[in-house]
Amino acid sequence: MDELAGGSQEQQPHRLHIYATKHNTHLTFNKMVDVLLSISCGNIGFKKAGRGSYDAAYQLAAFALKQMQEKGMLRDMHRLEVVLRGFGAGREAVTKVILGSEGRFIRNRIISVVDATRLKQGGPRGKKPRRLG
Repeated sequence: MDELAGGSQEQQPHRLHIYATKHNTHLTFNKMVDVLLSISCGNIGFKKAGRGSYDAAYQLAAFALKQMQEKGMLRDMHRLEVVLRGFGAGREAVTKVILGSEGRFIRNRIISVVDATRLKQGGPRGKKPRRLG
């Protein structure tokens, strides 16, 4: 079964998904299909418009890395793939945390950074042009 999924569990890297929208930031840490940690800005006490701020995302990333370390999730993690999605303020904030002192535990384990942001191709038909005159 593992061979069909692309190799054994030891070879598959852990993934840190960062979904940064205009209004919130979500972090999900998983191994294959097992979600180990899933957290957003609302979970750490930010309400309404505060969830979309840079500061909220920075605190979220620092809190998530601290939780990963305290729960011992970093012991069996040798390779990490970071998946970024969205163009919110949290994208830059989480990157700063990983590159800063809080991310020193996982920084050397990152093997790839992937951008999974969905882009519009074409989109819906536009409005008809106004005719003045």
